[in-house]
Amino acid sequence: MSSIDYIQALGAGASFDTKKIVEALVEAERAPARARIETRLATSDAKISGLGKAVSVMGVVKDAAQRLNDASDFKTFAVSNSQQDAFSASATTSARAGSNNITVTQIAQEQRSVSGAFDSDSTVFNDGSAITLSLSLGTSNPQTTEISITSATLQSTVAAINEADLGITAEIVDTGGDTGNFRIQLIGETGAEQAFTLTSSDDSIAFSNVQTAADASLNVNGIDFTRSSNVIDDVLAGVTLTLNSATQGAASLGINQNNDEARANIVDFVAIYNEANRQLEELANSTMDGPLAGDSIFRSLTRQLRSVVLNSSSTPGLEVRNLSDMGIAVNKTGQLEIDDTKLDNALANNYDDVITAFSANTDDQSDASTAVAGIAGDLSKVITQATAANGYLVSQQESLRSQNSAYQEDLTDLETRMERIEERYTRQFLAMSQIIDQMNSTKESMTASFENLPFSNRD
Repeated sequence: MSSIDYIQALGAGASFDTKKIVEALVEAERAPARARIETRLATSDAKISGLGKAVSVMGVVKDAAQRLNDASDFKTFAVSNSQQDAFSASATTSARAGSNNITVTQIAQEQRSVSGAFDSDSTVFNDGSAITLSLSLGTSNPQTTEISITSATLQSTVAAINEADLGITAEIVDTGGDTGNFRIQLIGETGAEQAFTLTSSDDSIAFSNVQTAADASLNVNGIDFTRSSNVIDDVLAGVTLTLNSATQGAASLGINQNNDEARANIVDFVAIYNEANRQLEELANSTMDGPLAGDSIFRSLTRQLRSVVLNSSSTPGLEVRNLSDMGIAVNKTGQLEIDDTKLDNALANNYDDVITAFSANTDDQSDASTAVAGIAGDLSKVITQATAANGYLVSQQESLRSQNSAYQEDLTDLETRMERIEERYTRQFLAMSQIIDQMNSTKESMTASFENLPFSNRD
């Protein structure tokens, strides 16, 4: 910017405000150029925002589709159990529907041993000198570990056993009596193989068993099983049993196909798609000043999404080929509408077809795969490609942000150019002011001269 003193330089001799004239001339050149750049910036910002919203909306649709794009999403089971107090059961997608007879004769249990009684939880052993504990763990192949305690008390003995980390938990229990109410309790892990013995070099510490380690024994559909844990997931495919107690005779465990979760996911998918479709249409609607109006690539993408959803599945079933065959059709407003009766009928009578139409009857198919994947799988792929880092919706945002940086540079350049123009105008008006000053000075000199001529003297 020039170092010219505008206030003093302008308007000094002229009868008009030359400073305001310069500002007006500069603004006349700045305003249209700045308006053009700011309009481009605003349009670009709106489109970036619109593209970001499209990515977000499609992400929600993708999440809904991915709850239907695997065959396992439809394999949900309800469990019926005639003796729920004795054991509980849960089924995963790999379970088989059917009825099972289960008899539990013994649950797995851990060994529990207790020491003799002591009057204080800080009782000292062996006059406070060192003692050694010998812990033998296991029945078929016992492993013995020596535990040394340098200053033996009830508390230090418990701490040493726990610090040995042998799978045996030691704790001090208070039985509540007036005397001899403190004992050390040892708790092992479940299973017959986890039986243990603990001896001490000090005779004042001795343990007796109050519960024997045992394996769980059960019969499932005529086959006997023995397990070391009460949580058993390898006797019925896809089913986890948790044993609590022996059964009263045989219990009946039913694993039944349950379509409720799949139905809920389909209903959610329709609702989410309808809302997403509405928002995407608004983004491309010129009458609503949609920021993506006129974007042919975006329109092509939304048409592709609708095509996947509304056309026949890439993996049609025999009776169910598209959403319409499930009772899901487009109404007069362009939204998907569910006929509950038809949907329930499709789920009840053509469930395998529904699975195939949505998921191609596959599991964990990659979005990068070129194989057909059904309605939900294909939709997930289209959205993944569109919203990937190199997809149109994201890469176009980066392109527009780069343009915006250039527009900001244009604004900076414009201001720099306007400063130069303002300086030029200022110098021009300064020169004009100087000429006017000279002319005014000449005028005053000539007036004085004429007034002093002899014929001008009226006295």
